[in-house]
Amino acid sequence: MGIGVGVWLIFDRGPAANQPEPPVAQNSPSKPNEFQPEETKKTEDRIPGEETIAEEGRTEKPNSAPIEQPIPPPQDPANPDTIDFVKFANRQVTYAGSTWQLESGHHFDSEKAPTWDTAWCYTRKLANTGVEVQVSLVNRTSPKSAPQAPVSSSETLASVGLDDNSALELASRCLWLDDAKFAPSDFDMGHERKEAAVAAGELSVQEGWDAIGNDLPGMPAWDVSLEQCQAQCKADRRCLALTYDKKHAACFMKNNASILVRSPDAVAAAKGAIKANLQYSSLVFAKDTVVIGGAYANVRSGYADCVLACSADQRCLGFNFDGPNKMCAMLDTVTSSSSYKGVLSGVKATRN
Repeated sequence: MGIGVGVWLIFDRGPAANQPEPPVAQNSPSKPNEFQPEETKKTEDRIPGEETIAEEGRTEKPNSAPIEQPIPPPQDPANPDTIDFVKFANRQVTYAGSTWQLESGHHFDSEKAPTWDTAWCYTRKLANTGVEVQVSLVNRTSPKSAPQAPVSSSETLASVGLDDNSALELASRCLWLDDAKFAPSDFDMGHERKEAAVAAGELSVQEGWDAIGNDLPGMPAWDVSLEQCQAQCKADRRCLALTYDKKHAACFMKNNASILVRSPDAVAAAKGAIKANLQYSSLVFAKDTVVIGGAYANVRSGYADCVLACSADQRCLGFNFDGPNKMCAMLDTVTSSSSYKGVLSGVKATRN
């Protein structure tokens, strides 16, 4: 009985009976995870005390306290040590009927330096060539040294309507960070430049000629001699030319001159700064006379502007100026002339 039952039990087991039974843990620990399989243990290769960068770019701090590294003291951002820089001071002035923007630069070796080491002043102006040029007016090699002016060449000055004397006048108006102020006579020009400035201020006199237009405000000065007229022009930096009317003892000082016309009762004089720019017109004038011919232009203007326009235009052979109506007619053909009250006219003897 016992043997038969035992044999039946052995042969009657199904497939599940062949599965091995799970091993029985020996000496199981009282706390879970005290012993883990080796393949499931989390390994750490980090060195204690150092930081590691995670894949996401974040810094993971270890549990242990990091080793303190010496940190250099930060610089004060409010007071950086800036070196080799320039500070500017600007001023806008009106001189000889034009507006000038004066720019003064001051170079510093360091922001901690007590003052600048060199400075300069310049202006920009549209030249007679149609190109804007920079005109250097003053150089200051140190805060204590005598300022040097003018700096640009005479040719550059002339291209913007200046000469040495007028450039010195502008230079005296430059604005400086040390609040320095200079008169035109305070600048060091150099010996050769001084001689050239004297020559530029000398008047060249032309008997029997009249410098047309460009009168200074308040002209003419009445009841003066030719010598007094010349002396006044030399003393006034604005005056570059003059016309003296001998018949009426009248002095017309001018801030420029370009066209001289014949006039038996006049004396013209021009400073050396503009003498080379003068043109002698061949216009012959008449009063209460109209010139007959072909008019190609008829514009409203003053008499002086009418004369200047015809003198400068090669096409113009004559003009008629209607005084009461302030009209200027320029002609490119001239056939004859006749009396006409109130008309001032002129005819070129030859083309300019």
